[in-house]
Amino acid sequence: MVPTTETIPFQAETKKLLDLVIHSLYTHKEIFLRELISNASDALDKVRIEALTDEELSVDLDRLKIRLEVDKDKRTMCIIDNGVGMSREEVIENIGTIAKSGTQGFSDALDKMQKEGGALPELIGQFGVGFYSAFMVADEVELSTRRIGTTTDDAVVWRSSGDGEYELEEGTRKEHGTTVTLTLKAIDGEEEGQKDFTQEWVLREVVKRYSDFIEYPIELDRPPEKEEDELETQVLNSRKPLWLRPKSEIEETEYTEFYKHLSHDWNEPLDTIHFRAEGAVEYAALLYIPAQRQMDLFDPKRQRSQVQLYVKRVFITADCEELLPVWLRFIRGVVDSADLPLNVSRETLQHNHQVAQIQKRLSRKVLDSLSAMQKNRADDYAKFWSSFGMVVKEGIYYSDEHREAVAGLGLFSSTKGEELRTLNDYAADMPMGQKEIYVLLAADRESAQRSPHLEAFHAKGFEVLLLTDPVDEFVLQRMTTFQDKTIRRIDQGEIDLSDDADSGENEAKEKELEPMIEAVRKELSERVEEVRFSKRLTDSPACLVAGENALPQHLVRLMREQGQDVPDPKHVLELNPKHPLIESMGRQVGDDFGRFSNCCELLLGLTQLAEGSTPSDPGKFSRLVSEMMIE
Repeated sequence: MVPTTETIPFQAETKKLLDLVIHSLYTHKEIFLRELISNASDALDKVRIEALTDEELSVDLDRLKIRLEVDKDKRTMCIIDNGVGMSREEVIENIGTIAKSGTQGFSDALDKMQKEGGALPELIGQFGVGFYSAFMVADEVELSTRRIGTTTDDAVVWRSSGDGEYELEEGTRKEHGTTVTLTLKAIDGEEEGQKDFTQEWVLREVVKRYSDFIEYPIELDRPPEKEEDELETQVLNSRKPLWLRPKSEIEETEYTEFYKHLSHDWNEPLDTIHFRAEGAVEYAALLYIPAQRQMDLFDPKRQRSQVQLYVKRVFITADCEELLPVWLRFIRGVVDSADLPLNVSRETLQHNHQVAQIQKRLSRKVLDSLSAMQKNRADDYAKFWSSFGMVVKEGIYYSDEHREAVAGLGLFSSTKGEELRTLNDYAADMPMGQKEIYVLLAADRESAQRSPHLEAFHAKGFEVLLLTDPVDEFVLQRMTTFQDKTIRRIDQGEIDLSDDADSGENEAKEKELEPMIEAVRKELSERVEEVRFSKRLTDSPACLVAGENALPQHLVRLMREQGQDVPDPKHVLELNPKHPLIESMGRQVGDDFGRFSNCCELLLGLTQLAEGSTPSDPGKFSRLVSEMMIE
């Protein structure tokens, strides 16, 4: 029976991506082999998991392997695995389709790297396009596959020349797994550095460089030297997992290549953490701190650890969320334990006390590494914090055990200068008369620097940390002290920085203006929680302050996002009794109530503008300003 062939066009996004891969990636074309071998290794990992969880599947775990076959005359190359395989639907989903966002991200990154002169092919894989890299070296790619647990009737063949469409037909594969066959492009003698991937030494060199750490044997037949000799099958990779080898035997390039294989990142990692733990719980850990933020770092569906778990060198899961807390989810790596029970049940892992011990040790190791980077490699740490600082700060909210250590890792804008500061820097530089650590929340540094709340602190020479990340509102709910010093928001509650020498003069001025402040309270009673004289202002006439027990702004936003009707929290209006405007309003009380009422409205609007918000009644505010300008 002749198999029925169906021709299917690629999605428009995939056609665009194929064009990018085939025509825009010029150097290091051997990376295609790393990607195809990695795909085969993933398929073998998956079949091993399915065999452990489904007793009806018959899989010889000792025979799992990857095989390379070449035909010099036909210029073909095959990458063969006996892994999980794919069904027809999975072939269409995984090979014939790619997310539009991934394609756009790949395109944007490619454009950027071309402009910067970067190593273009290194970005293959991060956007899920590793398979398509085969078209850099092949005129045609054929994939034959059958999923484990199905019959030979369910085998499928996928074929494409990368020209905008692909063919699907029934296959005849007898075993589960996948074979990718590449019809290699002719070698162009004018292209410098071109490699012939039908040559044994070329394949051996590429596998050694990129895939030596793959756990499964990568086999290739060595051609006989004499006609009477038999074919000799050689294993190209050492197979000993990198994390189980002594650190003294590992080159930095090996660490880097393993990281790129693990993460599909084209950058080198900022730091590598490799250690063995012995004692009550024995395990080996190889962790990496990335240099650049992953695209899905803040995707709610991906907010879990991305560290792989092995038990006695048996792969269990690619993202074991119990190994690291959610606030360290950017860490990539591998943990291999000889003590954990070989059970892939997520519930078992969640309640296993040994896993909890491992998480505690790994978290401490990462924090120690970051602390050392902060002290010894300031430039690298600044880059790290720019990419991952908001995630690390989540540890202040979630972790009682590590709160102080995580807080010490923070880099903050400050009124002291352009250089980012740590809480340790701040505490060390506090003058004798200062007892609290002062912070101000704002949308950005520029708006924070314009805040009237800073005036008294500038006058006293007290440093204020400017917190500008969205997560900071949550952080301050838990970060209330550091090194036994209270952390104080300067835009909330009462603050008195006045000297005793000024207290008498201030009391006299406030007593003189008491009728005025009572009138302001009455006029704005529906708009503000309270009106009082300020101890924090020196130049501005007034400011708005959140009450000590005011509902935090982040909770207001969350409740509104959930459809709840939450009114704006009322603020406290503080007046500067020494400001000419406030003194002028004091003289208006009882003389011209209409003008006084308008002044109250304008004063409130000005304070709202000063804190970056909109006047309560923009139309009325604009009209009053216009009338005042005419007078």
